Amino acid sequence: MLAAPLPDDEVRRLERLRGLAVLDTAPEPFFDGIVRVASLVTGSPIALVSLIDHDRQWFKAQVGLDGTTETPRDISFCAHAIHGSTLFEVRDTHKDHRFADNPLVEADPNIRFYAGMPIAMEGGSGMGTLCVIDHVPRELTPTQRDILATLAGLVGMALEQRATAVERNAALAREVTLERDLRRTAQEWEMHRRRAVTSLEASERRFRQLFHYSLGLICTHDLDGVLLSVNPAAAKSLGYPINSLMGRSLAEFMRPEMVPAFNAYLRRIIDEGSDSGRLELRAANGELRIWAYHNVLDEDDEERYVLGHAQDITEQHRQERQLREWSLSDPLTHCFNRRYLGQLGDMTRDETLGCITVDLDHFKAVNDTYGHQRGDDVLVDMATFLRARVRDEDAVVRLGGDEFLVVLRSADDRQLAEVSARLRDDAQSAPIGFTLGAAMKLAGTPLDAALSRADQRLYEARASRSAII
Repeated sequence: MLAAPLPDDEVRRLERLRGLAVLDTAPEPFFDGIVRVASLVTGSPIALVSLIDHDRQWFKAQVGLDGTTETPRDISFCAHAIHGSTLFEVRDTHKDHRFADNPLVEADPNIRFYAGMPIAMEGGSGMGTLCVIDHVPRELTPTQRDILATLAGLVGMALEQRATAVERNAALAREVTLERDLRRTAQEWEMHRRRAVTSLEASERRFRQLFHYSLGLICTHDLDGVLLSVNPAAAKSLGYPINSLMGRSLAEFMRPEMVPAFNAYLRRIIDEGSDSGRLELRAANGELRIWAYHNVLDEDDEERYVLGHAQDITEQHRQERQLREWSLSDPLTHCFNRRYLGQLGDMTRDETLGCITVDLDHFKAVNDTYGHQRGDDVLVDMATFLRARVRDEDAVVRLGGDEFLVVLRSADDRQLAEVSARLRDDAQSAPIGFTLGAAMKLAGTPLDAALSRADQRLYEARASRSAII
């Protein structure tokens, strides 16, 4: 095993890492979402946001390593990855002398494949990596590498923004503390009183400037959710003038079905003193905006109120959803893919489904005679042909190559027979000849068993046709 050497700028790198104030903090929805997307996009069972400390690697977020929060640095793959600025990929650890006898390879979690994208900030060596791990040798596709790099960039930006938000909140807390201390001593010492007045004026001026010019979304509201103050960034996010927001409840900007969750948030922050999460608010133009917030209850004044700080993550939320959709669809035909099929099997365990397997006839001859571009056109046209003959709630899945699957949701034998007959009757309008096999998946039975029966009937149909010819 070969431990990673220390980066040339290790002292400065550790100072920047400690300055983020992120080590040993609680899980946060954004970073948890990033590793889930990385796992889905790459098809890896393990994904981590790993930060390289002095003698350990600590996981800010992870999937696939339940109960594990850190491992020693001297056996860390990520300690190697932070030396560069591009993806560090180990396709087979058993064939790499640096890792073949690594404890993480020889024992749990049995790493055979690793890919880590450095989390770079302000130049220099990385703070850590966004990495994915598998138990079998493999390699990422160019698209998966690009997505992993994009996600790592988002993690770096989020860490910087998080550190800025922590510092801003600390500055606000320091200013409030200073103001109270000065006011208590005003009557005892005239000189202190004068200094207190001067300091208070400067503090209020700095607070107003921070409140006004902050890129973060800052507001205060009472215990009923009524807005007491709103900074320009928050008003701009919602597209309203500040004065039209004051005195209105945040619930007015929510879809009706979201109001009970908002009321639950108010109860939590009263009971616990702080709360973090996401709010969905409707802007003036009708668009939904997503705010990731961390709010605290101020109980030191005569009237209690909530100090809110948030970030508008609408675009990031949209990208996460798009990446999730990409991970479940075939890029050529836009049908669902096998990963979606696996999820569908779990979701429909107690549902009756109709399954129709479709195998294209003589597709290899199309590729060999007319080229792969024509073959791709045939696949796209076949997907369109199949989608046009099923309901919106049904699914068309490309199993791979020239194989498709039609899944009829909540179907019975009659519906399965009708759709199968419709496809056969319309075969002349299909871009290529095809053979069908159909089977029912009964409630409580696995989807794989129904697919096997449908495949068997497809083979029988093809064999019977060949025998007649």
